[in-house]
Amino acid sequence: MANNIKKSITWRVVFGMGVVVLFAFWVSFQMFRIQLVEGDKWLAMSDSITIRHQDISPARGNIYSDNGSLLSTSMPIYEIRWDATVVNDDTFQFYVNELAQQLARLFPDKTSSYYKSKLNTAKKSKSRYVLIRRKVNYHQQKTMRDFPIFRKGRYRGGFMAELNTKRVKPAGNLAFRTIGYRTKDNPGVGLERTYNIDLGGVKGKRLVQKISGGYRPLNDENLIEPKNGRDIHTTINIDFQEIAQRSLEKSLIKHKADHGCVIVMEVSTGKIKAISNLSKREEGVYSEQYNYSIGESYEPGSVWKVFSAMAAFEDELISLNDSMDIQNGVREYFGKKMQDSDKGRFKKMSFKQAFARSSNVAFSSVIFDNYSGKPSNYISHLKKLDLDKPTGIEILGEPDPFLNHPASSSWSQLTLPWLAIGYENQHTPLQLLTAYNGIINDGIMIRPQIVSSVTDAGIVIKDNDNSSQTVRVCSEETSNKIKELTAEVFISGSARNVRSDVVTMGGKTGTAQIASSSGYQKAKMYNASFVGHFPAMKPEYSIYVMVNKPSNGIFYASYVAAPVFSEVAKKIFTISVKKEIEDSLTYKPNYHAGFFKDIQAINSQLGYAIDETPSADFVWVGSENSKTEDVIVEEGKMPNFKNFGVKDAVYVSELLGLKPIVAGRGRVVEQSPKPGAEIHKSQTVYIRLN
Repeated sequence: MANNIKKSITWRVVFGMGVVVLFAFWVSFQMFRIQLVEGDKWLAMSDSITIRHQDISPARGNIYSDNGSLLSTSMPIYEIRWDATVVNDDTFQFYVNELAQQLARLFPDKTSSYYKSKLNTAKKSKSRYVLIRRKVNYHQQKTMRDFPIFRKGRYRGGFMAELNTKRVKPAGNLAFRTIGYRTKDNPGVGLERTYNIDLGGVKGKRLVQKISGGYRPLNDENLIEPKNGRDIHTTINIDFQEIAQRSLEKSLIKHKADHGCVIVMEVSTGKIKAISNLSKREEGVYSEQYNYSIGESYEPGSVWKVFSAMAAFEDELISLNDSMDIQNGVREYFGKKMQDSDKGRFKKMSFKQAFARSSNVAFSSVIFDNYSGKPSNYISHLKKLDLDKPTGIEILGEPDPFLNHPASSSWSQLTLPWLAIGYENQHTPLQLLTAYNGIINDGIMIRPQIVSSVTDAGIVIKDNDNSSQTVRVCSEETSNKIKELTAEVFISGSARNVRSDVVTMGGKTGTAQIASSSGYQKAKMYNASFVGHFPAMKPEYSIYVMVNKPSNGIFYASYVAAPVFSEVAKKIFTISVKKEIEDSLTYKPNYHAGFFKDIQAINSQLGYAIDETPSADFVWVGSENSKTEDVIVEEGKMPNFKNFGVKDAVYVSELLGLKPIVAGRGRVVEQSPKPGAEIHKSQTVYIRLN
């Protein structure tokens, strides 16, 4: 019995050992097969898990004002990381204290002991992707490249600078909603959204490896280089924009209004030179939160009388000096009273006076008495002004206007007299200004424009010149009559309180009640508007002003909107005259630098002589004495290209073995690397022209 038990145990041990030996042989075989037979397969699978393609964001294009000033641009922002595994231990121990001290001097919000501890910890844990600093600017990261350890580069010093960009607006909050913004999670607003495809460029790609803490680039070479975005050139004038915004803000604060807007348009071209929109954030504080100029429709009130007058002149229904019976400022239509703000004062007045004093009875009478039998004739004149369709401005969000018409279910027997004075319709300030601008532009309407061109490295890709896209909306004779009417508003009418001795002006006030669920009379809320131009008979600029819901007890446009118009017009006129005078003066040219033969030819045409012939082709030229000097370029140092022409900047760059990338037109205003910086052959230099 005992013998049998012993044999059973022995057998079991032998069997178990055999199983172990067989399993060991099987494991060895599998290891052999995986390593030698299927090694490539599993290596590829491993790489597919740890290595991937990563998008590289291109530099977003710039947005410029009409003179080349930056309205929106991307600033380089770096994230600095460090690979502690590539640094020799002796090198690290020798330099770690100095590195920590220099980091603390550059970024004083942290101590040198903090940085030393961070570096030591990364070294001990063999971190390959430790974060040193976020939001590092270009000059800071350039300085860091010269720090101990870091100066050895990426593969010996572990230094990694990952480029990102931050969108900034050098002009601050001027035209903020028009310029717009865009984020990863928000399609944004304004030009940043409309021209996103142009501004955004094309993404590049690079290989990155997943490690603890994120992904690190495998090398300095990109698989596909990103293509930087194109530049947008607007029609916005920075000086005009600031004038408009400051004047509007002052009025909104004074009258405790809810919001408002100002648009300045160049009459002959339709170019928008300023567009300001402000709304109340808190008492006395206003900012751009919505583009009311383009996105908000409302009943305009009496500014509409300009369009009614145009229709009456075109159909020869009335003349400037025709006498009108205004019935003491009260007339009844189908049981509803139409009345003037100064009812009871006048029984008769000329049509010109009726316009200047904004008589509701006069204008409703002209339109109703002449068009009630066929109101479509009146509507056809309004449609010529495109008051039934959007302007097509380059910014998204413009609503369709509402222009009531006889075929509409909302048309009633009361519609025509009230439409004549600016009710029963809905339009944006830009739509109204575009129509007005067409009338005073000798009857030629032109589509409004806020982007003049799109460029790629200084080359025009899209030219938005719309000078040929015009349509005649009324005769030149009618246009001149309208100019006379609008000029009278400042002489004897509702804007006489803001007339100027500096420049003649024309325009029309509009005070419109805002309807609510309880109707007009109970609401007691108003829109105060003014549309106008200057000079009166030879318009250069047209302006629209809207102030919504003034709440300090004063709501008439004469005292709320008209002063804004007058102030903006006077200041713009002063600037324009000053520039005209400066442009007419003759100055001795200052070329700064250039090719001697080119400078000599220009000076010859202007009647100036250069005193001597230089020894070099490329020279400095002094404007005061016309002396020349050879351009001296210090070996290994970046020259100062400021005020160079593009031809000259490229010539010197290539002379030094640099690769110039040029953007813009005109003369050099900005360069990277900065003057005096160390350079090497084949280095790229970025040159921006004004």
